[in-house]
Amino acid sequence: MAIDCKISIAAIITCHNRREKTLRCLQKLYSQDEIKNVILEVFLVDDGSTDGTTVSIKDKYPQVNILQGDGTLFWNGGMRLAFAEAHKINFNYYLWLNDDTFLYKDAVQRLLETEKHLREKRENPVIITGTIQDIETGEINFGGRIQKSKWHPLHFLLLGSSPKPQRCDTFNGNIVLIPQPIVTTIGNISVEFSKQHGGDFDYGLRAKSAGFESWVAPGIVGECASNSIKGSLFDQDLPFGTRLKKMRSPQGAPPAKEWMIFAKRHAGFLWPYYWFRTMIRVAFPWAYLLFRNPHKDSKTNSISDK
Repeated sequence: MAIDCKISIAAIITCHNRREKTLRCLQKLYSQDEIKNVILEVFLVDDGSTDGTTVSIKDKYPQVNILQGDGTLFWNGGMRLAFAEAHKINFNYYLWLNDDTFLYKDAVQRLLETEKHLREKRENPVIITGTIQDIETGEINFGGRIQKSKWHPLHFLLLGSSPKPQRCDTFNGNIVLIPQPIVTTIGNISVEFSKQHGGDFDYGLRAKSAGFESWVAPGIVGECASNSIKGSLFDQDLPFGTRLKKMRSPQGAPPAKEWMIFAKRHAGFLWPYYWFRTMIRVAFPWAYLLFRNPHKDSKTNSISDK
């Protein structure tokens, strides 16, 4: 089914020193089926890349709106900057897309059709995310998330693929379609989340608190490499001092202040428990590394696992 040509979409992307992946991501986006008559505009933040990303994008995709960062924006800051620029124009939809996520040809069509079907059925706009699988293994690695239980409000189970839409509580930010009325109400990614973690989960939960539903489109819409433990703070082959340094980096554990903000917003009556855990991590960071299990069920995730 072809998509109404009057629909306009702003694709929001941020990148840093992943030129080939970024170019492949754009190629997959621009070659989507059934959206040739849709107005698609890309807003991309190049956060201080030194590998020629901006030059290559200008050469291959001169229509992309490129904004420059200084290398300190990371995912939250880069996406927030691109989102703010795109929202200056009244698009029908805003499409978050990670630059290492490669969409299948019917991905955008499927998200749009799912949103239209649910909006008409529920008489309210809804957020639509897509299920992503690992490039090598085919295992589901990103997508819609549901809270594990009321006793584990900050632990989220990853939903598998389904032939029908699935309701979720929040989502990974790999591919997310947000209608304009929801963006007008919820706004941008929260400024409290400055680095790599938390902005996507927080956005979905803020939307839920405001009365908007999030759903997962049927099937699998793309592929992305899974986050590897090797070379990370959980890599037990690294010297312990190196792991401590990585823990404090933007790609490591989320900053304690940001994690505490997330807990106060979304953990309900259990937020003091998470405050205590945060204080323990700040006071004894070595304990966080010694007792955290990096091989726990990969389908369970919290902001602190990301």
